[in-house]
Amino acid sequence: MTRSSGFFGRALIPIALLFSASVKGADARPPNVIIVFTDDQGYGDVGCYGAQGYRTPHLDRLAAEGMRFTDFYVSSPVCSASRAALLTGCYHERVGISGALGPGSRTGLNPDETTIADICRARGYATAAVGKWHLGDHPRFLPANHGFDSYFGLPYSNDMWPYHPNLSHLSIEKRLKRCPHLPLIEGTRTIDPEVTPEEQRQLTTRYTQKAVQFIRQNKAKPFFLYLAHSQPHVPLFVSDMFQGKSAGGLYGDVIQEIDWSMGEILKALKTFGIDEHTLVLFTTDNGPWLSYGDHGGSAGPLREGKGTCWEGGIRVPCLARWPGRIPAGSVLLGASRQHRPPPHHRQSSRRETPGEKNRRQRHHPTPHR
Repeated sequence: MTRSSGFFGRALIPIALLFSASVKGADARPPNVIIVFTDDQGYGDVGCYGAQGYRTPHLDRLAAEGMRFTDFYVSSPVCSASRAALLTGCYHERVGISGALGPGSRTGLNPDETTIADICRARGYATAAVGKWHLGDHPRFLPANHGFDSYFGLPYSNDMWPYHPNLSHLSIEKRLKRCPHLPLIEGTRTIDPEVTPEEQRQLTTRYTQKAVQFIRQNKAKPFFLYLAHSQPHVPLFVSDMFQGKSAGGLYGDVIQEIDWSMGEILKALKTFGIDEHTLVLFTTDNGPWLSYGDHGGSAGPLREGKGTCWEGGIRVPCLARWPGRIPAGSVLLGASRQHRPPPHHRQSSRRETPGEKNRRQRHHPTPHR
């Protein structure tokens, strides 16, 4: 096992800056980049981080063939804020996003902010977002206005719908006054205005199919894929293929399906001959939602979970794989985080990073009218 004090520096955002520095000489093609981002998956919810009751062989493969981060921190222990930091390289407060944005929110991530996708698209990359967005559901805040060529998924959390347990005592008419139906969006168009529980069971599968389709369509050119699973955020849903298959109950079934999804992505990269040209990163937005008991996952040895700034809320699993570039079986010791590019990567890019530009402009969320 190789131990390292710093491969990606101290942030995820430098991946966009590595392109110009790492692709030299005979390497005419810039690397593809895939970020797989899960929802409320705890530090102890991956096999190589000590998960019990279920197996994650494909996620473990990322660690065995790449790097495992021991102390990876997110900007916030809550959904929207963490996602804003991931995509912009800024502390979430600097771009005016905090907590979790609800349906019909009058604010969202300002379209003038620079995201990883913006940088990639400017350099000729095909870009796609698949899955949960949660940075504003008004059309001007959706991925199409943040550097993504395509989008397929839910605009916010899968529990923001009239079937939330806190609303179960109300009639459907009263529920809808508090929370609308959950929509499925493609591009900026709603293709399913009322996602049902049965349809939620198929979301991980559909997300995976969309991701593999994007890889297939863009195998001959560089691409950036942001796959943000809606699970294992409650309510938990899993397809028939994984229902009852783990010893970890429904939560274990859900994690095993997410692991399967990662396996499908790795298989696609191998099939299309772009495995060694692709950097794959896996992490999650925040710690587990412990108040939901066995539906809420595990922070492993860490204290507390989602919604708190104890270690269990902001320290999450993170894995990175890039054959031939990241030493197999390496472990990054020490604190790492999803935002703020380090100085040496900023200098190598010869361009402003998303974090630098966004901090200079210091935008606030933009209300829509």
